[in-house]
Amino acid sequence: MTRNTYLIGPVLLVMTVILLVYKSSQIGSSFDRERWESSFHPHYMSRYHYNNHLQTYASGYVVIFFALPKCGSRTLLSIVLESRDYQGGHLTVDNNLTLLPVEMMADEEYAITFITEHLSYIRVPAFVYTHSRFVDIGSSFAKPLRYISVIRDPLDRLVSRYYYRRNRDETDMTEKERTWREGLSGIITNETFDECIRRDRSECTSDHAYMSTISHFCGRDPRCNHNATWAIGRAKYNVVNYFDVVGIMEDYASFVSVIEMTLPLTFRGATEIYEVLQSKPSDGVASMKTQRKVPPSDEIRRVVAGKLHHDYEFYYFVKERFEEQKRMLDI
Repeated sequence: MTRNTYLIGPVLLVMTVILLVYKSSQIGSSFDRERWESSFHPHYMSRYHYNNHLQTYASGYVVIFFALPKCGSRTLLSIVLESRDYQGGHLTVDNNLTLLPVEMMADEEYAITFITEHLSYIRVPAFVYTHSRFVDIGSSFAKPLRYISVIRDPLDRLVSRYYYRRNRDETDMTEKERTWREGLSGIITNETFDECIRRDRSECTSDHAYMSTISHFCGRDPRCNHNATWAIGRAKYNVVNYFDVVGIMEDYASFVSVIEMTLPLTFRGATEIYEVLQSKPSDGVASMKTQRKVPPSDEIRRVVAGKLHHDYEFYYFVKERFEEQKRMLDI
């Protein structure tokens, strides 16, 4: 056997390593995606959205942000709109799926058709902001998809949403919000949240109020609104099998870091932009906080937290999954 024959094995190994390093650099990610995919606990992370990462990072993808109201969703939209990629024309942003047809509430096929047609001509990479309940449009949509969201302590979100409907925040009112508020005229009262609970108003005590987080991720099956046991199972299934990231509002900085690392084509520079928005006294994150909130009494907090136990179970499930993502990314 010649000396050249002995050299073939090491040379091929070196060439393979160089090729793998080169391919990794072309993807544009800052973390070890193979470690991320193979080591994540299967109970909290499906491989559904990771098995094609190498292909879709090169070609671009559509990120759909299924925004749950009063969970910092407009903050993320502001971050994207401030990004160099968007302002330089390299990222498409669509935030026209907020005021949605009533038919979308219960008809999943209608929702899939409506969203798919609306996004059919969108150019990738793209960020889509919607208040729609979760629906997977992957089977009807030609472009690669990524789903994200963020949730919040259920009681804090319920209180914030209650007062936002009455007092809003310091940002300028958009035409869409003006239309929405006109629809609330004559419906809402000027009671405190405590009074709303004590008087058993449906706004604060209905199944919809107590299951609103779960139903957002569960979807449009009628059981999502009334069968808590079934709904929480479906909501967890959807998070595990379809969502790349579901963050926690109480740890928003980490949420921004995670999405920047896992979806860099859409959120490049997001962490830096978020820090700048936090520092602005008038037109930054602070301006989006609900005004004149009256904290609920300890008694009401205990009563309502007990009724929100399904939403809390889901919240802690998502939080544990998110903490695992942070550990994987060394955040």
